[in-house]
Amino acid sequence: MNLAILTPTRGRPHRFKIFNDSVKSLVSDNSLLKMYYYIDEDDIKLEEYKSTNIMYPENSFITVGPPDSISKTWNIIAKKAIDDGADVLIMGNDDLIYKTKNWDIILKEEIKKFPDDIYCIWFNDDLMRASHCAFPIISKKWYNCLGYFTPGVFHFGYNDTWIWEIGKKLKRAHFLNSVTAEHRHISRDPELNDDTYRRVRQGKQGNLFIKDGIIFKNTENIRVEHAEKLRKLISENSNL
Repeated sequence: MNLAILTPTRGRPHRFKIFNDSVKSLVSDNSLLKMYYYIDEDDIKLEEYKSTNIMYPENSFITVGPPDSISKTWNIIAKKAIDDGADVLIMGNDDLIYKTKNWDIILKEEIKKFPDDIYCIWFNDDLMRASHCAFPIISKKWYNCLGYFTPGVFHFGYNDTWIWEIGKKLKRAHFLNSVTAEHRHISRDPELNDDTYRRVRQGKQGNLFIKDGIIFKNTENIRVEHAEKLRKLISENSNL
């Protein structure tokens, strides 16, 4: 079972490296894991990313491209992962730190609970925990059915909530408490309030989370439709 962690990153080469190292140091089998990153070509810290020495190692793949919403860039690297043979797509973030040894073994065992391969799983982020799916995990079958990892309609936020809401409609939203991927969010430590955070909350476009909340409220019909597509696929599998 091939795993892919998908992570757009901007302005955080140091935290990018900490995240990457935490994932790879605790995975049981690096040969079945690939890391996909998207970095904006106008990132003022692009050269620092290159100097981290993990830009192009085995099993790490970097796309440097035009700046866009992460709702779209997540899809760019998701397609690369699927084309490379990924079976499982994991939402990553450059302010995460994995904490659980052999997290991949635990995840694969949990996935076995869904023999039709339709699920929305998430780890314990030590912040929202079971109350919100902050970094969803879906299968290749889910991706192929809907044609996307993230919906592509948001400026920045609500991508995780979109996937989670579909999972809840299917009764396939599943919290995996035994794996911790700590979310080093600004709410935990004011010193984490860097340019990347401010860019989406206080930038020229205003607070993008507020704008995305409006988009989310106005797109419920699409999530209902997409949940029905997956429900049909579940039904078809149950009849085999």
